[in-house]
Amino acid sequence: MPPNRIIKRCIAGLLTFAVVTEIALRLAGVVDFPAYQVDGGIGYVIQPNQSGAFLRTHSWVFNDRSMGTAVAWEPARKSNLLLIGNSIVMGGNPYAQPEKLGPLVQSQMGDRVAVWPIAVGGWTEVNETVYLERNPDVVSAASFFVWVVLRGGLGQLSQWHSDYVFPRERPLSATWYFLRRYVLPRLMSFNMSELPPLGALTTENLNKFEAMIAKLSKATRRAVPGVLVLYPGETDLTAARRGNEWIPERLELERIAAKYGVRILDLTKRHEWNSTLYRDGTHPTVEGNRLLADIVAVTVSETYRP
Repeated sequence: MPPNRIIKRCIAGLLTFAVVTEIALRLAGVVDFPAYQVDGGIGYVIQPNQSGAFLRTHSWVFNDRSMGTAVAWEPARKSNLLLIGNSIVMGGNPYAQPEKLGPLVQSQMGDRVAVWPIAVGGWTEVNETVYLERNPDVVSAASFFVWVVLRGGLGQLSQWHSDYVFPRERPLSATWYFLRRYVLPRLMSFNMSELPPLGALTTENLNKFEAMIAKLSKATRRAVPGVLVLYPGETDLTAARRGNEWIPERLELERIAAKYGVRILDLTKRHEWNSTLYRDGTHPTVEGNRLLADIVAVTVSETYRP
């Protein structure tokens, strides 16, 4: 066979393989994920009014306020529970929508309460505070709040850093996205972290956080307006079980909680929470999400009556 014919067949074969691979990845739902918008003031946030199913099985949905629920923001009809946090609340691609913390807490709380998840992966309490500042009607409609707090979350605003971590749009090539997102980081050094940055708290961030707790507390008009959930990573849990302090912000958080009547739920003090409930050292397994939802719902029910 002439060399030029061999070359043509090889090129045709490669093109066919590329097209088939692209179609297969798209049909598999590899690029069916939520898109983000970048904003210097808040860092980044989920684009509103989206839904889909990553890998065709892990459903996700965000409403008109970028909350992780299919229900449009309409606070007047029910008691409104704001569930604030980062990927612990948002869940992300590894979970189907019913397996995420918000829907699980909603199931536990029943129809009399509307649970509004306010969370984006990688956010710190600084980002979360900015979101609440930008949505004063959400704050003023709060009947109760649950704010999931991680170690180091009052240090700095989490910034957007990559379309391969927090994509702003669906990629033109699913093949290249798959290679760049999942294959090349195993071979080369890329910043693919979805975790929030850690840092010592600053006075400015602490004051803004406290001011937001004050606004939420005033909005609820309750003696116990909410709960701060101190969520440990697996190493934090190990440190706590050895008797060591794992969250440097504890004294300030306890001061703020006491001032506004907020209850503190330290997950390291719950004997049923253990290292087998972590998927990757930080995020819960599905079973961990279910247990966390149970703990949160029971804690809320102990202090809040719709």
